[in-house]
Amino acid sequence: MNEKTVFEYITSEENAWKTTRIPLTGSKDWNMSEHIERCTNVANAWFHSGKNDGTRPYDDIVTPIINVAFRTEGFDVKDIVPYVDDVNESYKSFIIKKLHPQWARKMELDTLIDDVVETSVIYDLVLMKDVNSVRPEVVDLKTIAFCDQTDVLAGPICLKHQYTIAEMVSFKGKWDDDKINQAIIQSSEEKTVSTANDQVAKTPSKYITVYELRGMMPEYWLKEDGEMHDYVNQMHLVCYYHDATGNKQGITLYKGEDKPLTDTFKALKIDRIRSKGRACGRSIVESLFEPQVWNNYAGIKLKKMLDSAVNLVITDSDELANQKLTELKDNTILKQNKGDTTMRLDGQLQNLPAFQNYQIKQENSARNIGSASELALGNTPASGTPLGTTEIVHTEGVGIHEYRQGKIATFFADVLYRDWILGYLVKEINTGVKFSEELSLDEMQEVASAIGRNVVEDKIKRMILETGKIPTEQDREMMTQVFTDEFMKGGNRKFFETIKGELKDIPVSVMINIKGKQRRMAQNADKITNIIREVVRNPQMTQVPGIGKALNELLEESGMSPIDWGQITKVQPAQPVQGGTFNPKPQAELQEQPA
Repeated sequence: MNEKTVFEYITSEENAWKTTRIPLTGSKDWNMSEHIERCTNVANAWFHSGKNDGTRPYDDIVTPIINVAFRTEGFDVKDIVPYVDDVNESYKSFIIKKLHPQWARKMELDTLIDDVVETSVIYDLVLMKDVNSVRPEVVDLKTIAFCDQTDVLAGPICLKHQYTIAEMVSFKGKWDDDKINQAIIQSSEEKTVSTANDQVAKTPSKYITVYELRGMMPEYWLKEDGEMHDYVNQMHLVCYYHDATGNKQGITLYKGEDKPLTDTFKALKIDRIRSKGRACGRSIVESLFEPQVWNNYAGIKLKKMLDSAVNLVITDSDELANQKLTELKDNTILKQNKGDTTMRLDGQLQNLPAFQNYQIKQENSARNIGSASELALGNTPASGTPLGTTEIVHTEGVGIHEYRQGKIATFFADVLYRDWILGYLVKEINTGVKFSEELSLDEMQEVASAIGRNVVEDKIKRMILETGKIPTEQDREMMTQVFTDEFMKGGNRKFFETIKGELKDIPVSVMINIKGKQRRMAQNADKITNIIREVVRNPQMTQVPGIGKALNELLEESGMSPIDWGQITKVQPAQPVQGGTFNPKPQAELQEQPA
């Protein structure tokens, strides 16, 4: 950082970003800008070099494989379970757990998860930025003007934004208003569409290119009396224009002290060991570079062969020479002088099967590298393949995706939620909110029990004060059962309200539970069905603990609410019979009772 100004520093580092390569081994070097551009091209089925003008065949084998990765490595907001990490306040976990899905939907956290997964699959670097709002955002790596290529968070980061005039005006009051006006006046009707080579596109409206520079930098860049050799965390927002003489000039829209870089940005890199020394890991898309190159090579060769398979006719007849067969009408009779010869030139393709087999080989190699089985791709397995074998191959085949999914889930639980997202959630809860959410059967029973105790105790107090009669234990149980039955009849969607400041200064943590339950829904339902069928055949097994819970799981796996079938497993009290003996009924009745 020997440059005299921030403007010179940004200009020189942006130029170096596109050309400087970092050594990884004695025979391999790497450039982050090139990596981002090539991953983008391959993920979009574009040639990395040369024109994408349709003159060359691009036989895409990458898109189906990365689509499998997108589907397999993603997870849902419902898999994220926040809770109060305090044994004395554990009951508040229920409120947080039920509010979280609704809050997450409002904040579009499912979209955030998808963005993280897709960015990781394509680049194996996810750069998250805290924007001081309800959720962080995924930085588009193509907007990086420069950063440390060896470790993205080790040095200053500079991002390149394209703002409209309306967006620039919205920053007034936060940035320097006069400088904003100057930037708008100097702007032009064009937009940078490729940061790799500064390509611009003409647009009907004006755009202003703003550089956001953050990190530990010389103090004198921030303060006029700052020390040259002292470094402080700071942020600069600048833009450029060309003056009347054509010289490049800078405008400072904002500058000020900033949080440490690791408080503003978080990074996820899954392939950490093999890719040490470079900011991005070896992504799934990068692993498919070579199979795609050689598959395209075979495709180009096939095109040349097909182009050579022309329909040629040669003749020594002056009458037929230079006739275009395509321009002749059907059933045309041509005259040929006696003694003249006409023959067709053989245009048969040579070695076509060899090139086709080579393409199949490259496609299969890509599928193996990308862990994309036939079943995952949605293809029908080969005829005669046992179903069990297909399931095993598919399960084992997605193993790498489950590994990557776990890494992404850990990043959410131990980094994003811990440092940022939980703070946003708790802040909203502490304002006091009303919401409704559906409860499972177990949750309905838990809430009914908790509320029922309070309701029954209040009734008993009033009964004692008004009548002087002390209810028996049987009366208490009857009142509790009446309340529970009424509560359950009200449906499984209940309304809740949080008290303002209820979670103030209470530690909240999060766990992410990814069990792939939905992917195994049919398999689980089949297993539970077999258990229930065995119980029906052997009534003496009805007293086995857990049968009722197994049936509830079966209903949930089948997409039905156990609450609607609550009488099936309702425990019946033992009934006395003549002679003073008891005939205990099974603990769980499997025959449906009227609701």
